[in-house]
Amino acid sequence: IFIKRSLIPPMMSTHDLADTDSSCAVRFTTTVPTQALTMLNSKFLNDQAGVFSSYLQKKAGDDVGEKVRLALSRVFCRDPVKTEIDGCLKLIKDFQVEDKFNAEQAFKYFCLLALNLNEFVYLD
Repeated sequence: IFIKRSLIPPMMSTHDLADTDSSCAVRFTTTVPTQALTMLNSKFLNDQAGVFSSYLQKKAGDDVGEKVRLALSRVFCRDPVKTEIDGCLKLIKDFQVEDKFNAEQAFKYFCLLALNLNEFVYLD
């Protein structure tokens, strides 16, 4: 990515951005709790969750089950199993009942969760 050497985005430094003053043939892999917290709380990822939510709304309409199925199939690059879909539908319902989110907010937070799932973040 294009980056200004003096203005390193905090999210990139949390994820071990290579030194911008020299070439880097090999990078070390680290996984630390601050990376997960950054992914959940960053403005960038929250904005992307909103974009993802809007995309799913356009593709699947108001059918929450279909939106969840489509979201998981996009995130996993495979068809989700029924238990995964059911768990996500329960999560969305819990957001609405326990946290008093409206349907749009609840689905956006589900999208944020989907973008943070291990199967999406880590490549096998």
